[in-house]
Amino acid sequence: MKTYLIMLSIFVLMAAFQSNRKEGDSLGATLEKEQKSQNNVLDSSKTQQPFNDFFPIELGDYKLIEVSESTLLSRKITSAFYLKGEDMKNNIEYSLEDGNKKGSSVVEDFERSYKYQNKGEGNTEYIYKERDGYKTIAFLQPEENRNEIRFIYKQRFSLVLEGTEQPDKLWSYIKDEDLKKLDSY
Repeated sequence: MKTYLIMLSIFVLMAAFQSNRKEGDSLGATLEKEQKSQNNVLDSSKTQQPFNDFFPIELGDYKLIEVSESTLLSRKITSAFYLKGEDMKNNIEYSLEDGNKKGSSVVEDFERSYKYQNKGEGNTEYIYKERDGYKTIAFLQPEENRNEIRFIYKQRFSLVLEGTEQPDKLWSYIKDEDLKKLDSY
């Protein structure tokens, strides 16, 4: 997810530079405008993110660093980033997507994936397993030392934990008291 955000930022900067270049703006002016725009988005998103209170301050030894919202193809995903120690490679991303939004197919997509139980290519592996009454899909990527586990809560919310931990360990960070916070939405 972090790589995606970096790539998206680069794309936005390139697009802004190209459009402003035609108008004769310099790269410095373009970057300054983009910086101000991003700061405004970050400032406003802090007050507008409805799921900020959902994410716990800690997941085991991992500490919450930030909560952000991204939009891709009209899908809004709220993500929390956690670090363990000071090593940026030792992190967890906890994402939440509301499947109740107009045009969202996140619940149907999950159910379809669980039903057909696709197999991974190469060294990647999918594990389809029911954990604590929830259907879960774990995606293991040993080449990248990244794994994720995803599930649906209350036939509405798609939740994903991604990190270096094994799926059962990632699952251990899911707490009922945190999930119950979503009942008020």
